[in-house]
Amino acid sequence: VFLAGAMVRRAALSACLALGSHLGVVAAEEGRGLLQCSSDDYLGSIRNSSAKGMTLDDTTLRYCTSRIPDLWPNSISNIQSLRMFRSWNRGWEEGLRADAWDGLVNYAKENGAKLLLAAPITCDKEADDLDWIWTKELMRRLGPDHVMGLAVGNELELLATTSPITCVRKIWDQGRLWYTFVELVRQIDEMGFGEIPVTTVFTAGILYEKDSFPFPNIPDKVMALDFFKNATARYGSRFTFTFNIYPYFDPDLELDPGSKTECKAAIKKAICWTGAECLGPSAMMRARERIKALTGVDSRFWIGEVGWSAPAAITLKPDMQACKEFSSLATLKAFYQGFLEWDMQLPGQKPPDHIFYFTLRNALNFGIQEFFGLMFTCKLNECKLKGDDFQATDSLRKPIDARWLILGFGALFGSVAVFTIAVAAYVCLTRQKSSRAPSARFMNDSDEE
Repeated sequence: VFLAGAMVRRAALSACLALGSHLGVVAAEEGRGLLQCSSDDYLGSIRNSSAKGMTLDDTTLRYCTSRIPDLWPNSISNIQSLRMFRSWNRGWEEGLRADAWDGLVNYAKENGAKLLLAAPITCDKEADDLDWIWTKELMRRLGPDHVMGLAVGNELELLATTSPITCVRKIWDQGRLWYTFVELVRQIDEMGFGEIPVTTVFTAGILYEKDSFPFPNIPDKVMALDFFKNATARYGSRFTFTFNIYPYFDPDLELDPGSKTECKAAIKKAICWTGAECLGPSAMMRARERIKALTGVDSRFWIGEVGWSAPAAITLKPDMQACKEFSSLATLKAFYQGFLEWDMQLPGQKPPDHIFYFTLRNALNFGIQEFFGLMFTCKLNECKLKGDDFQATDSLRKPIDARWLILGFGALFGSVAVFTIAVAAYVCLTRQKSSRAPSARFMNDSDEE
């Protein structure tokens, strides 16, 4: 009975997954509607899924954590890890926070997912302190089994181009980042999270600073080398190197020679995932080389963000904005499908240990609308990648509950099983009755006697 039930369950879920790849309506393993954005464009399963995760955009965190898809967009593979940039924002409605966190915690526990949590570091220390209170509260609710790590600060080297020099000096030259890092790690250790990895996220830009091998120490800008030396000395292998890598924004991308609107050569090297000539893998190899030069070993290394914008990002360099194909849906599809299919290998070097795709939904970033999402808004359940004539079902608003799907398929398979058993029993009984009856020849012989 148990074996039959398991077989029915697996068959039901497989059928649901196949249906969901087209309709966005599939079943969960444990009583939760398994959500997937709707599309008629199926890109296949994801390779090395345990080493790939999704970043959680502000739109989803603020308004619809209950609508985080269990499956990768345009795929039938489960999302197993999420990277957060904050736990909440004091500019958001406080009344939404409890429901948002309930959705996150339920998602993590029902899917066995892990979250990379964040402790933002900005020029506003008061805001940072409040963010940290929220992060600790969320961390307690998730528990060690669902916390992948803690990232203290994100792309802080960019403060030199956006913030007052006094703030930059406090964070880098005067050591505010390092002292904050040590204190926050001390606190999570006391909370029972002493085994989780800790990191600070940098852009790939620090990998390309001239005369700064392996990492730059530039006063009034970034003191990355000092920070990495301190972190690896104090935390050893627990410390994780994390870089955001965006071939989309590579400053060396150019239009095709003689053209003002074409960029096929730039697209080719920006969207590919195999080979040292590809911009993404090339940056990863550069990071690995510098990490090993500093530590002497292949230390743990994550990609905090990688993604592609469609339509064009406002911050994309003007000549690449002139190339409409560069930020088209077709190019996004090629880049994202390459990400799904990438085998997590690098030529001659150890690949990153984990990579996060940016991002789930389009969202605002410092008040600027971004279009890196693979979905649109919380109210639309369509995948961004879909056919022109595709019309989505209302799966995200009213997902089919797993229990009804499994019961439906169970009833179907059960009916077939009962019918099969009844037919088999009838045949057996008929054969037994036939074997007990004397043959016509034997009856005739008896009568003659």
